[in-house]
Amino acid sequence: MKAIFPRTTVLFLLCCCFVASSTHAQGLYEAQVINFKAESKNGNIGLTWKIESEKNLRQYEVEYSSDGKYYKNLGFIPARNTINGNFYEFENPVSYNDSAFYRLKSVDNTGRWLYTKPVLYRVNKITAFFVYPSVITSHVINIFLNDPFYSLEVISLNGEVMLKQNLSGKTGRFNIPISPNLSAGIYIVQLSNYDKKITQKVIIQ
Repeated sequence: MKAIFPRTTVLFLLCCCFVASSTHAQGLYEAQVINFKAESKNGNIGLTWKIESEKNLRQYEVEYSSDGKYYKNLGFIPARNTINGNFYEFENPVSYNDSAFYRLKSVDNTGRWLYTKPVLYRVNKITAFFVYPSVITSHVINIFLNDPFYSLEVISLNGEVMLKQNLSGKTGRFNIPISPNLSAGIYIVQLSNYDKKITQKVIIQ
């Protein structure tokens, strides 16, 4: 004898299945990712993001795609679960010449997850190195730029700006003198314009 279910029961079961599927795909609301960025950093791609608040989160997974359709996992960072939010960084070595898409997957302790919208990073010829050589033995920084930038800063590892130079959109090869009183050590050279920043780590001897 066949079992007969009332139409309302069937509709209820279908609705429950849809809600369960939708919750698994979208049901993570405890983490609000803001300001997800991809920028050049130390010759690699530096990904940064901020979280307004965190609760019961397991980790953040970083994914990469060359075409914006098929993504692969690059790694993860454990969540700190800070009530007032937090700031995260992830560095991806550059091994390609074309543009790349990045997205972030937030995963909670129950396995639910939520993706950010992908961000597009346009790789260019100066992503890896624009200061050459990166070990500076004289009092001059040798710069080579294909694209125009408007300012250059030499920054210590504790965040202090040791030198700031207006570039006025220069391109090509040119030199920036540095003070002989600048202590030997590792510094960050940062180029900036209106829509992007790139950095490279250098050693001054």
